[in-house]
Amino acid sequence: MVTARRRTHEDEERDRRERLAYVGALSAGLVHEVRTPLHAIQLNAQMLSEDAAQLPETLRPKFERRCKRVYTEVRELTRILDEFLVFARPPRLEPIPTDLNQFLRELVEFVRPEMDEADIRLSAEVVRDMYPVVLDQRQFSHVLQNLVRNAKEAIDQRREREARDFEGWVRLTTSETESEIHLIVEDNGEGIEPGSEEKIFDVFYTTKKKGSGLGLGIVRRIIEDHRGAILVESAPPPGARLRITLPRGRFLEYAP
Repeated sequence: MVTARRRTHEDEERDRRERLAYVGALSAGLVHEVRTPLHAIQLNAQMLSEDAAQLPETLRPKFERRCKRVYTEVRELTRILDEFLVFARPPRLEPIPTDLNQFLRELVEFVRPEMDEADIRLSAEVVRDMYPVVLDQRQFSHVLQNLVRNAKEAIDQRREREARDFEGWVRLTTSETESEIHLIVEDNGEGIEPGSEEKIFDVFYTTKKKGSGLGLGIVRRIIEDHRGAILVESAPPPGARLRITLPRGRFLEYAP
């Protein structure tokens, strides 16, 4: 009698990567086929907008608005295609030992002008002399920029709902234990709808009027590729708090 070999975690991980590789190859071809006509539509909308000067004055504003709408929607579709391709065919990690505190300071300075324009206070509260963490800096920068901009949108939504202005804030906080690095991203925005704490990381799930539902799915994939995790923590309403956990050190063990 032949006994089936018990599937190990390594078997499941290999199958998952093979499926992702197959989906990624299909996605790359699909994105290429769709992107080409979208580029042509965008170019023609721009050319039509330039031709608006030849129209009568009464027709010109409506014509220009419609051209701009086409141009904007095509740009949004292109962004969604790019996000889908990143999710389906993720780039290979290139991790290096990173001073997380310095990394956060540089990120804050990079995003600060956008937050200042939205009247949102962005800050980082870090633990001194933190042990370096292994990161693909380019991909992890994508993670944090996505979370900070989601927080900005949540603050905008709260302001719109309450029909008033208030001081919005987004705060990044670090801490560490003997085996883990913790990074908390919190804000005083609209908050996360009760019951959807796990769903927000599902692919194509979104509560935004315009959104692909891929952003947080990509965020979770990148964090898990770093052998980490992300979860929603309870926060005083209104507002949201997300905790990222990463392994501490282990440089010699790390195999991309």
